[in-house]
Amino acid sequence: MSDDLGERTEDATPRRLREARTEGRVARSNDLTAAIALLVSTFILWVMSGTFLEQGGLLLQRMIDLDVLGNALEPAGAWQALVHLSAGAAGLLLPVLLLMLIAVAGAQLLQFGLLFTFKPLEPQLQRLDPIKGLQRIFGISGVIRVSLDSMKILIVLAVAGLTVWQYAPDVLALPTLEMKAIISRVGWMLADLSMRIGGVLLLLGILDFVYQRWKYRQDLKMTRQQVKDDMKDAEGDPGHKRRRMRMMQQLAMQRIASSVPQADVIVTNPEHLAVAIQYDPATMAAPVVIAKGADLVAFRIRQIAERHGVPIVERKPLARALHAQVEAGQPIPADLFKAVAELLAWVYQLEGRMAS
Repeated sequence: MSDDLGERTEDATPRRLREARTEGRVARSNDLTAAIALLVSTFILWVMSGTFLEQGGLLLQRMIDLDVLGNALEPAGAWQALVHLSAGAAGLLLPVLLLMLIAVAGAQLLQFGLLFTFKPLEPQLQRLDPIKGLQRIFGISGVIRVSLDSMKILIVLAVAGLTVWQYAPDVLALPTLEMKAIISRVGWMLADLSMRIGGVLLLLGILDFVYQRWKYRQDLKMTRQQVKDDMKDAEGDPGHKRRRMRMMQQLAMQRIASSVPQADVIVTNPEHLAVAIQYDPATMAAPVVIAKGADLVAFRIRQIAERHGVPIVERKPLARALHAQVEAGQPIPADLFKAVAELLAWVYQLEGRMAS
């Protein structure tokens, strides 16, 4: 019934997954990326807090040191002050921004691997369709998205409220402390608040990423007909493929029919494998496998050999080794040469006795 209705019940084929990835459609969670960025930036700022305070104090001292900067009210002095301020701020902020950028890139890499494509930047006319835009906003998916975002905001506000309530006595005691202690206490409270919010967002981001992966798979599901069409496009028409296979099998049988009568001996497993060996000392440096096969092909080789009087010898280990290691038209490898030479000598001796 689902096939008649064209319902998408089949998992996406590897080809469809590759096409979606090329188009920039991958499973990812912006909440997870934001949580990782918040946690990493908080950790960096906490570790570098001493450096920030020290360098910030020196920067402030330089700003108010008129002997160094001259008269800041004059254009030249103001420009010099601005240059010093910009250079000092850049020296402090650039390492933090660089580490945050690495953290965001790592979060993206963790979610969907390395991907570089300009497809999402290409203009798409369907994005300008107002009806589809309203459906995205007011449809079921839009309502679900707004509800989830609202729930996340409420959870974050609850965590922030509990943290502020916990630190209320410390906040009230701040006016009694020295400036250095106030900065240290406020910094610790802000770092703790940021880490708590980041931890909650990380948990919500992981849940969102799991949901996004599930939704991504659901959105890419295909009907059975689409799967058949995709396989046909990727591998060719199955009918043509079957015809090519039949032609290849016919050619292989023709080669076996012409080469097996020229063999000196057929080595068998005895029923599942058959290997035809030929050796001409005048033209060959070593015996050559001229045909081999398993099951039905092996049966056909034995049939042709019996019809043309080619000796058939059962040697299970040798037959398995030859079938696994040597292709048709290749000489016998050195590690099997002794066993094959003994077999050929025995066959030649047997044929000599029969001839006499």
